[in-house]
Amino acid sequence: MPASFVYGQVSLDFEVEGRVEKAIFRYKYYASEKKVEYVSAEYTSPALKEKVEGDPAAREKINTYIARMLARRDEGLS
Repeated sequence: MPASFVYGQVSLDFEVEGRVEKAIFRYKYYASEKKVEYVSAEYTSPALKEKVEGDPAAREKINTYIARMLARRDEGLS
């Protein structure tokens, strides 16, 4: 029986206060449900963490980006 999810990670760059900062998101992806479950998030600065975790619109953009990235990957596998 195949795994019901796969682990993955994505690193995204953000500009914060004139500097490029990184956020690394580790997740479980359930392809059959097209669902992403976050396992952890790491940030290179407290300012980036505040920007991402304090702004629902920023989190939604990240969720949308990761979901689209995974959907494109799935299309390539079928």
